[in-house]
Amino acid sequence: MRVYVEAYGCSQNQGEAEELGRLAIRAGHVLTSEPSSADVGVLVSCAVIGPTEDRMVERWRELTRTVPHTIVTGCMVPLRRSRFVGPPAGGSTHFLPLRDEAELPRLLESLSGPSPRSVSVEDRASRGRAVHREVTLNQGCASACSYCFSRLARGRLASRSLPEVLSRVSEALEEGVVEIRLSSLDTSCWGAEGGPDAPRLPRLVEALGSLAAAREFKFRVGMMSPQTLRPIAVDYFRAIAANPRAFRFLHLPVQSGSDRVLAGMRRGYTVEEFRRLVQLARETLPELVLATDIITGFPGETVEDHAASLRLLEELEPEIVNVTRFSARPLTPAARWTPLPGRVVKERSRALTALRLRQARRRMERWVGRTELGLVTEMAEGGARLARLSNYLPVLLPQGPDPGSWVEVQIHGARSTYLVGVPLGPGRAPLPP
Repeated sequence: MRVYVEAYGCSQNQGEAEELGRLAIRAGHVLTSEPSSADVGVLVSCAVIGPTEDRMVERWRELTRTVPHTIVTGCMVPLRRSRFVGPPAGGSTHFLPLRDEAELPRLLESLSGPSPRSVSVEDRASRGRAVHREVTLNQGCASACSYCFSRLARGRLASRSLPEVLSRVSEALEEGVVEIRLSSLDTSCWGAEGGPDAPRLPRLVEALGSLAAAREFKFRVGMMSPQTLRPIAVDYFRAIAANPRAFRFLHLPVQSGSDRVLAGMRRGYTVEEFRRLVQLARETLPELVLATDIITGFPGETVEDHAASLRLLEELEPEIVNVTRFSARPLTPAARWTPLPGRVVKERSRALTALRLRQARRRMERWVGRTELGLVTEMAEGGARLARLSNYLPVLLPQGPDPGSWVEVQIHGARSTYLVGVPLGPGRAPLPP
């Protein structure tokens, strides 16, 4: 059968969608890039905020009008399956629970009809090599944030073993992947449930540095929580600094610049503790790129709390800031608290967004005039290429080698979200010691 997979939300969802696609291919099915030509559509759902959840329901209805069978998985399945109600416009709907992705081939087999849609040459080509691969480290997390729906949907922390993670990385490298993205709700809690002797993130970083590989590769560690990073921070940043395969990148959400709001969010750290983590990271990794998240309009957030968030961003100047307006999620403690007026939340969101764009442009301009080594990871419009520097900053090139190539780039321009440059010639992959 022809299978179409579509994912929304975080990098973990994207990685699980990739894995579902590989499972379908190994079971003898073919991936297609358009739902209009598929026998089965797989929707990896996200429910991080209310508008996203509404979009998932609408997208489900659109798929049922297009494909004979729709499979819904992702964060909405455990707790919000009731949203997928009413007669679908066309085909049947089935649900694949989180942590049961391995059951996809069996489910596809049960849906096989006598006359599946024919497979084209273009669809067979979709089996081609990907340049990057998401590798999920764990399900669930070890935090108890008062507003977070995802931790309720994904459940208690369950980490993949170190050998299993390395096996998945090795498998990806054998298929020609050159960029590994380690992802989960919280990567720094990986292994925490295993006790004091269990491998933690610094050990994984070291293992990836010594992993035998036919082609050199880079890896990026995804989002982590300050409270779970804190006990391993010194060892983790040292491990990143010692490993040329590791992108010098840190996604560390702060969520608010106010200790009072952080306490209400049950984040498990203070602003000063977050500040010290950032200072340690930048001292150990001078060219680090810092990404963080801010939730604006949390219940009870005052004018002073909002001002504290602005001041923290002005002080730390992260290169990337994801601003999200608070959205009450069902079954979370924060859903019971009195929300702020929408007008107030919108004004605060605009102020944070304007600041982050100004800061990002200023931080990006520091790189103009430099020559750096980049890894080409994507094709862009008009034959352009996107390359990633050692700290994961994207550089748009008008042309260049194919994805997976290393290239020396001259940076001559900056935007708020990316750099602009020209390729100077082939570059040599950084080798581990």
